[in-house]
Amino acid sequence: MCLCVKSDRTRRLLERRATAGIVTSPFPRTYARTSYWKSLSPGAQSLHVIRAAAALHPTWVFCATSAAIAHGLQVSEPDPSVVHILDAKNGGHRGKHVVRHPVPPAVGEKDKVVAGVRATPLADTISTCLRTLPMPAGLAVADSALRDYGLTREGLAGFVQAQPHSRGSRQAFQTIGWADGRSENGGESMVRGIIIELGFCVPELQVLVEDPTRSGGEYRIDYVWDTGVERPIFGELDGAGKYAEQGACGGRGEKVSGKAILAERRRESRLTLYDASIVRFSFPEAKDRPFFKALLEWYGVPKRDL
Repeated sequence: MCLCVKSDRTRRLLERRATAGIVTSPFPRTYARTSYWKSLSPGAQSLHVIRAAAALHPTWVFCATSAAIAHGLQVSEPDPSVVHILDAKNGGHRGKHVVRHPVPPAVGEKDKVVAGVRATPLADTISTCLRTLPMPAGLAVADSALRDYGLTREGLAGFVQAQPHSRGSRQAFQTIGWADGRSENGGESMVRGIIIELGFCVPELQVLVEDPTRSGGEYRIDYVWDTGVERPIFGELDGAGKYAEQGACGGRGEKVSGKAILAERRRESRLTLYDASIVRFSFPEAKDRPFFKALLEWYGVPKRDL
């Protein structure tokens, strides 16, 4: 967690260090060494802030994406400087650092302590995220619920149905219909959501193919389209660890070494033996919808019948 400071004197001392860049203050009265802060993923940064905010405000009950992070669900592009809490009096108010949500009708268990903070139960957390997040972002939460908690689409639908009078039910059910636990992380889920919203066919996920040059070797492809096309199309989200064979190393978000780049080039050259088109794109490119739509069209990715 971040250092949380209640003393005004200590806060002033740390603010001077924050001005000098020695420490970072992502949330009021919370601090972290800048070098350490930059080494964390956005999700880890958010959890550090949530725990510090909980220490400063013990009565707060975290909800929505803050609760999702506490439960270990995937949240795509979390903002570490913002927390979401329940507030019976001021629900619906959004401040610079705190978003206050109305308290939902009591259904099932009450708030519980997860990751060291008070948060809404898993079912309520998932339901709120699916109701309030745009489909691609909600898909990240739904996919991780299936993958990491072993839930089913029917189970997610049951969470939404348990609060029949809450807004966003239709959007939540649409998101659940696209959920797939094979997605490896929130970024891949969100990109798949964008692909769906752009009207393209849903790809197969995390497809294993043999290394044609080495017995027992395998490669994992993020997205594969092999129906309704002249030849297979392999979609690759840059920044992902690709090797599926035993002993392979390198994970999401790690620094890419020259050795890793050479290995990736070799891998891609092997995949061309499958007579497949290989379309690579980054997360920012996928978010640029006009560009991403044109890119997929250039490679011949088939459209859905809408």
